[in-house]
Amino acid sequence: MVMNHLPPLYPHQKSKNETLSLVHGIYAGLLFCALAIVWYVEYQQSTIPMIELAVLSVLMLLMFGLNVLACIKVKKGNNAGLILSRVMAVLMLLSFPIGTVLGLFSLWKTSKKQWEK
Repeated sequence: MVMNHLPPLYPHQKSKNETLSLVHGIYAGLLFCALAIVWYVEYQQSTIPMIELAVLSVLMLLMFGLNVLACIKVKKGNNAGLILSRVMAVLMLLSFPIGTVLGLFSLWKTSKKQWEK
């Protein structure tokens, strides 16, 4: 009996810039976890004025949203994804030490030789 080669149950179609997309997804997850920790600690101790907590929360959620958007857009390989990824990578550099490493890696992956159009 001859068995035909069956395709995988869940075929994985490789999209463009998958590694860079993953980096933006990881950073977005780290931002959200950090914000959840801040909310928990603030709930326990109540040390930050409410307006400052609100501003911090809005900024972190904005960064989270932009990284998720970059995660989606870089997979398309278009110019908008490239620009957004570079902007988010520069902002990541400020988050020493993990964000700095991820930001440097993202800047490298958006170079002309690494970017997949």
